[in-house]
Amino acid sequence: MPERIHRLQNSTITRIVLAVIALVLPLNILTLTMSYAIVDSSRSQIYQEIQNSLDNSADSLKRQLSSATRHLLRLNFDDTDFRVMEFPPDDLTRLELSSRLYSATSSLKKARQEYDVADAMYFHFRARNYTILNGYTGTSGTDMREVVEQAAGQEAVSGTGWEMLRLEDADLLFSHARWNNADYGLFLNLNWCLNRMGLDSRGKGRCTFFMNEEEGMYSKEGEALFERSGMTFEQLKGSAKYRVLTAKLKGYDLVLVEVVENDQVMNHLPRTVVALEMIAVTLSVVAIPLLLFYINNWVNRPLRRLTRAMDQIESGNLDFRIEQGERGREFEQVNRNFNAMMEQVNELKIDAYEKELEKKDIRMRYLSQQVQPHFILNAMNILYSYEPEEFPLIQKMILCLSKYFRYIVRVNADFVELEKEMDHIRNYFDIQLARYPEHFFSIVEYEEKLSKALIPPLLVQNFAENSIKYSLRAGNKITIFVITDYLREEGRRDRMRIRLADTGEGISDELVEKIERFKATDEPQEGLGVGIQNSIERLKYLYDGRETDIRFWRDDTFGGTTVEIILPIYYEGDERHEDITG
Repeated sequence: MPERIHRLQNSTITRIVLAVIALVLPLNILTLTMSYAIVDSSRSQIYQEIQNSLDNSADSLKRQLSSATRHLLRLNFDDTDFRVMEFPPDDLTRLELSSRLYSATSSLKKARQEYDVADAMYFHFRARNYTILNGYTGTSGTDMREVVEQAAGQEAVSGTGWEMLRLEDADLLFSHARWNNADYGLFLNLNWCLNRMGLDSRGKGRCTFFMNEEEGMYSKEGEALFERSGMTFEQLKGSAKYRVLTAKLKGYDLVLVEVVENDQVMNHLPRTVVALEMIAVTLSVVAIPLLLFYINNWVNRPLRRLTRAMDQIESGNLDFRIEQGERGREFEQVNRNFNAMMEQVNELKIDAYEKELEKKDIRMRYLSQQVQPHFILNAMNILYSYEPEEFPLIQKMILCLSKYFRYIVRVNADFVELEKEMDHIRNYFDIQLARYPEHFFSIVEYEEKLSKALIPPLLVQNFAENSIKYSLRAGNKITIFVITDYLREEGRRDRMRIRLADTGEGISDELVEKIERFKATDEPQEGLGVGIQNSIERLKYLYDGRETDIRFWRDDTFGGTTVEIILPIYYEGDERHEDITG
């Protein structure tokens, strides 16, 4: 009898029943006695929900603007028509120039239609002083061209510059960026943007508008509100009648503002309090007994049956199977899966053991390449070469090295988040830039939505090392791009594409053939680097050959080597990711 009481006290069903009694009953009593105290917390919750909605809208707009800007950069980098307009050959005929200009304009139009967040997009090619503009912002094209040409005449700045301006009574957000010999950016009509975001009509007593970060340059909705209320923006923030909520778009000189009248928001709260009281009484009188009955009949009995089966397995009876019954679809599915699992245990033991040995062999070879002695010696020589007065450079170099070694020593998992791997690549380029100052330029970009996607660690670094090792020659300069984006193909799930391209001499046809032979046969190829072979093997065994690819080629038009890695998109906790790692 004491043993039975002990088991009852430690059972899951007893704990569930006690939790229901201990939590639900006091919670309902508390709801009955303190319902009117909910008014204050409800007010805070409502405003928090409004703030969350405002933050989400601001984040969404920021992501769309960032994506559109990156697309313009890729046009400038990938599209041949844009490259020709940017660096027109001396023998370019007028007819060919017109054709290139027409094609570039069509590509720009397609980009603007794809990214409808932008009302207009532009490119200004400095070599021939040509400006292409597509879209309509409610203002004349002449005025927009003047803004573009004025920005193009200014000194180049790092990154993309954003400013809020007013043209022909229209409030616009304008961006300007420069890459090589071209300026590009977009226009956004802020009043139309509110309509697209569904923020132009938020209900009675609510008004949404834009302003710049200095709390000036209000859009039309804001100015209309000030006129109706007879208050300035500062007076609105201090008024008891209104609540002012803001969401900054950092880096865009833009603030999204929502002004709410307190009385309109709080009118419905008394009804909510009454509803809460009725729910509390109902739960106390009816719901709890029904819940206890359901738990006993549909949860407790199937759990006991499953527990008995687990006891049999623990005692060594691997032939035990659970009898099927009618106790709910979920439990029956668990029982079927349990029985099927036990049928497959013996077969899976050998396969899992052999596969684990093979993966461990790949992993040992990968770990053996993490710390390379020649890289450490080169880094120490760089530090030794600095003069005492270059202490800031010494500090920066030590910081970069510590981040580098901390990452490669701690990366013991099969997968890491993309943003961490890309941060490591940027840090690696910073170290190499200290070794080869002014000899190469690097760009590392990735889609923001892919930042938490999982990839094998140190996969990209091997090819970044090859770009520097084989492309840099005395006196030459190269550019290295590492760009990660979505690969969308009809009839297939989205995958990610990591492209590493340099402007060096380019990979030889003979080496490309050896790589393809190794991919097809798994036989080591003489003269093919261990790093490349190991990377191909890691992809094969980590993903079981599913939805992955790695390709190498030489760009005959602009020179250099391009490495393209195609990977499925997994996130931590995904069922498909657990399947390949588990």
